[in-house]
Amino acid sequence: MTPSFRPRPHHRLPAPVLGLGRELVHEVRKDRVAGLAAEIAFFAVLSIFPALLIAAGLLSYLEALVGAEVADRTEARVTDALGLVLTDRGAPVLDSVAAVFDGEFGGLLTVAALGALVTLSGAWAVVVQALNLAYDSEEQRPWLRRRLLGLVLGLMTVVVVVVALAVVVVGPLLGRGADVADVVGLGPAFETFWDVARLPLLGVVLTAWLVLVFHLAPNRRTPWRASVPGALTTAVLWLGASAGFGLYLRTIGAGNPLLGAFGGGVVVLTWVYLLALALLLGGELNALLHDDKHRVGRPQGSSAGR
Repeated sequence: MTPSFRPRPHHRLPAPVLGLGRELVHEVRKDRVAGLAAEIAFFAVLSIFPALLIAAGLLSYLEALVGAEVADRTEARVTDALGLVLTDRGAPVLDSVAAVFDGEFGGLLTVAALGALVTLSGAWAVVVQALNLAYDSEEQRPWLRRRLLGLVLGLMTVVVVVVALAVVVVGPLLGRGADVADVVGLGPAFETFWDVARLPLLGVVLTAWLVLVFHLAPNRRTPWRASVPGALTTAVLWLGASAGFGLYLRTIGAGNPLLGAFGGGVVVLTWVYLLALALLLGGELNALLHDDKHRVGRPQGSSAGR
């Protein structure tokens, strides 16, 4: 008797997931997410060099905290990472960063801080606009309050992005587990913990910061937990984009004669654009999930909803 074979069932995504995906694509197109991400990337790239100078100025004080050897190694890693992006044509920029590391041109740090704050506040103004579009919310907060919010988010951005770059792209800021254990005077157990928990801890920090952003930036108050899905999605996309960018720098970008200063700038702009796109996608996802949950009983045509 010939055995009968049943066709294997096709595993499909649940209908609510597919519907949410279609709604997300529709909202992304309607709210011009791709164009707004480009605006954010433009302002963010303008602020990269001032922010790096701030980081260099802060790292110049590491020697008093962790010793000369660790501070020199950290500064070398940051400079090497800049060199991969800027290549030989960026030698004057690298010399300026090295001078800040050495404690020269103290006023340069102040100028860099002002420049970074201005450009970052411009980038965050676009983020606030995009998240208001996601929630279909009209901006009614006073100008001064919006500027102060942008400055706070900008300062937090510098700290979080520098830590993310140091951990994912450049490598562990203070070295591997053994290096950190030697500095803080802990044993082998801490070595294992640091090497295993480094990336998960970074994910937790990014997610917490993104929850704060999604809660404060739009002119619409939602519960803190309503910001978690988009924050988790954005954090995963950010870690993936940053890890991929670091892999590119270590493989394709390293030693490539075609990657001049212009090519390196395009790479950085593309990377920052992907980060901005992921941020706005997280905001759109939060808005969709929140509106779907509260759609029943809401007056049709309300400006607070979709």
